Amino acid sequence: MKAATHIALGIALTLEYMTGCEKAPELPPEVAASRTLDTAYVEVAPSFGGFTNPQDVMVGRDQLLYVADTHAPINGQDHGRVVMMNLAGFQLSERSILHPVSLGQDSRLDLLVGGEIVASNGDTVGALFRIHLVSNSPDSAHRLDLSRMDTVWTENAHPQRRFPGITVLPDNTWLAARAGTDNSSPIDPDARVVEFGPGDAFINFLPAFITGGQSPVSINIPTGIASIPPTNDFVLTQSAQGVSYAALWMQYRQDPEFEGWVTKYDPTNPIDFFRVGRYVQPEAVTIDKGRRDIFIADAALDSVFKYNSRGVLKAESFGLAGSGGVMKRPTGLAFFNRMLYVLDAQEGQVIRFILTTDIVQQ
Repeated sequence: MKAATHIALGIALTLEYMTGCEKAPELPPEVAASRTLDTAYVEVAPSFGGFTNPQDVMVGRDQLLYVADTHAPINGQDHGRVVMMNLAGFQLSERSILHPVSLGQDSRLDLLVGGEIVASNGDTVGALFRIHLVSNSPDSAHRLDLSRMDTVWTENAHPQRRFPGITVLPDNTWLAARAGTDNSSPIDPDARVVEFGPGDAFINFLPAFITGGQSPVSINIPTGIASIPPTNDFVLTQSAQGVSYAALWMQYRQDPEFEGWVTKYDPTNPIDFFRVGRYVQPEAVTIDKGRRDIFIADAALDSVFKYNSRGVLKAESFGLAGSGGVMKRPTGLAFFNRMLYVLDAQEGQVIRFILTTDIVQQ
């Protein structure tokens, strides 16, 4: 297997040279200037395909790979499914869910899914689900198709709302990023981050954010969210439409006078991560839990931005040409055991990348 992997990596490097002149959105100048093949991401073949416009990918705590295949046809109809695979890309089971767009998993190995249901009045509305993968029945244990699924939350009164991001905090409290088309209400705009307890009880809409505008905590169209373990900090991504900052790093603070989330950076302390105009349509964020690096995928720029734990942009960031021309419209990211998984929505596949400096450690 190691020999085959090295051959695949050699092919990927050759492709990178061959497609380097391909017209593609450029990364920031500081990345392009410092990027070398000594420390670069290269593709590991094969990719895992067969999906239809997928929107999220996750490596769970159970070390299995999950994909939200948002528009997979079921019985000839545009429906959707969640797919469970092992890390070799072999499909283990799947669950039919209407248009799933986000995934999360808590320490009990329950799967959390953001998707849709058809309400009693016929409207298709956003919903959050919990799939109980650990079961007392050996026949249904860790089977997506057989495990019990509960509907945790629905947006029956607001059919335009969806949940494009889910993340779980260390105590199994979890957050869901909510988006929609109407942010005119000062009381209950569509763009919110919803906090749930370990038992799925609603706790709060995080008050740290304001809707729209140019402030460092403005949100308008959230697209993804990821916590930074072992803390309660998280990163929220959003479309650059209507806001100045399309990625927000929120830090949890607890002292005698205040408990909650505040922005980690502000315009008076500029860093690479927090810069106006850095992104166009960032769709996904994931964390390297070992190195505390942060990855953000921009679907409009066909690029993955990588930051260290201080928010400094790293030279390993790469775009379309830098990936050998294979990464198009990335909508999901996952990271596990030095491997970066990028969900390519245009081609319906999961592409794996590894740093050249990490190859010998595999």
